[in-house]
Amino acid sequence: MERTVFTPAQREVLDVMSCMQTDEDLQALKTVLVQFLNDRLQRELDRLWDSGTIDEVKMNEWRNTHYRTPYRQ
Repeated sequence: MERTVFTPAQREVLDVMSCMQTDEDLQALKTVLVQFLNDRLQRELDRLWDSGTIDEVKMNEWRNTHYRTPYRQ
């Protein structure tokens, strides 16, 4: 059996989760984590926009492109 090695961040989140007493506590933690990740993603998107990596043309290209892997019949 392979041993799982957690990063310091993963261990920290697990420590916090061990203190969760109710479903409401867990939902509040999930909300905070989602907001954190959303803020981080928005900063990265802003950086890409400011650097010119992403522009209106690229956004329109993404809007009209189908990236999903087709299902096998």
